[in-house]
Amino acid sequence: MAPSNDGIAANAHSPALKTTPKASTDADAAVQAPGAACKSAAVDDAAGKRTAASEPASSSLVESQVPGSFAAELWHDIAGPGGIYSAILGHPFLAGMADGTLDEASFRYYIAQDSLYLREYARALALVASKAPRPDWTAFFCKCSQGAYEVESGFHEEFLAYFGSSAGEETAAAAACPNSLMYTSWMLSTIHQRSFYEGLAAVLPCFVVYLEVGKALKQKGSPHPLYQQWIEKYGGLEYESLVLQVIHMANELAAELSDTQKGRMQQLWRMGCRLEYTFFDAAYRQQQWPV
Repeated sequence: MAPSNDGIAANAHSPALKTTPKASTDADAAVQAPGAACKSAAVDDAAGKRTAASEPASSSLVESQVPGSFAAELWHDIAGPGGIYSAILGHPFLAGMADGTLDEASFRYYIAQDSLYLREYARALALVASKAPRPDWTAFFCKCSQGAYEVESGFHEEFLAYFGSSAGEETAAAAACPNSLMYTSWMLSTIHQRSFYEGLAAVLPCFVVYLEVGKALKQKGSPHPLYQQWIEKYGGLEYESLVLQVIHMANELAAELSDTQKGRMQQLWRMGCRLEYTFFDAAYRQQQWPV
């Protein structure tokens, strides 16, 4: 659900999928349509299903850039055994992508929900841009906002073509699930009501979590072409370049903030990372509204 690097550095879209579209049957549609289960598990539920191969690496790109920086402190807040990032990386959705066993219906649901999410995330990034204290930061987030739309119209379309569908068809047939709506509502409310530094903290998890997950999964790759395509994008150098700009921005900004303000950023960062977990969880369970 992270924005594209298009318009900022180079085209970050991976090559088109070299797969044959799946034949669709009535039975397939019933399984693949967004929403087959109505449950949301706690972090501990997925943590119990974690495998040794999915444990986070001891170091990360974030902390390797500027050790001891504010961004590194944020990373340490969620990293480590039993932390939020460990739960994210060990979730059955991502573990299934890595070993190729993830139900394609869950991935299709994820893409549909991510398309809906990105429309709201693009608005969030535009709002962050409007509050940025520096012209170059405003320009950066405006381009990120545009990139979020381009992910839906480009990258997602490649995936949905595999299912013989399109983003327009999928989103027309789906509504934002509870976990996605919770995430985007929290994000937009925070950015709208609060200062720039708080808005930056609210959008930062989407950038960083996707990069770290992409890098971790890329170490072994996936035998499934759909999932490998996703991994290549978020574990690639062009997306890394984009995220590093946001990380350095956070470090520059933190140098001008009080301890109280940095503490507020840390709270929002942690909440955003929790909501990243719930988004993957909703996709894995193909979450539906109960009524």
